[in-house]
Amino acid sequence: HSPEGMAKVIEGLITGIGFIGGGAILKHGSSVHGTATAASLWATGAVGMSVGLGSYDVAVTIAAFTFLTLKFLTMIKEEIPPGHDKEDKRSFGSD
Repeated sequence: HSPEGMAKVIEGLITGIGFIGGGAILKHGSSVHGTATAASLWATGAVGMSVGLGSYDVAVTIAAFTFLTLKFLTMIKEEIPPGHDKEDKRSFGSD
């Protein structure tokens, strides 16, 4: 029931989630993987913190936005052909 104690718990959650989320991000050459996983961990932590603080409406809103974002981004990602972000080096200097 003390604000200082609650602030310390929230601070610990933020630190822990940031540490775990940072470990989920991996770099392979010039590409980066795991950013959606890291963002999902942050959203899950926010939902848990909201429920713990009794803000159920905030928790439901965060959960809904997270679900919709991940669902739509997955659909968009499946539509993009593989290798779209690679530069076509043959087109440079071919005047």
